[in-house]
Amino acid sequence: MKTVLLVDDDPATIEAWTLCMQGEDCQVLCAFDGNGALSILGEQLVDIVVSDWMMPGLGGALLCQTMKNTAKLAHIPFLMISGHPNPPAFVSYDGYLRKPVETETLLAAINRLCAAKKRPLY
Repeated sequence: MKTVLLVDDDPATIEAWTLCMQGEDCQVLCAFDGNGALSILGEQLVDIVVSDWMMPGLGGALLCQTMKNTAKLAHIPFLMISGHPNPPAFVSYDGYLRKPVETETLLAAINRLCAAKKRPLY
């Protein structure tokens, strides 16, 4: 079973993403901003983080940078999702999808990134 952390400031988006993962052998955790995601990651390891880019407070780009610069989190695949036409080039995310995202596309990206996941260094 994969543990997926969904991060988005829009509750409807979180609900839609959660629904599409039902029946896909996924445990789903949710956060509404990057700070909430980091709090969850401090307590529980996940297999992948799926995050919106633009959120108030700590957005997806800074969340990704923080994770990639933290030894215990750097191995976790990060899938950035945004309605913005140009993904942030300065962020080392592992995958990028543009909203709106079809269910099959989202699930395929999650499965691909989890299959390619690096082992933690610790």
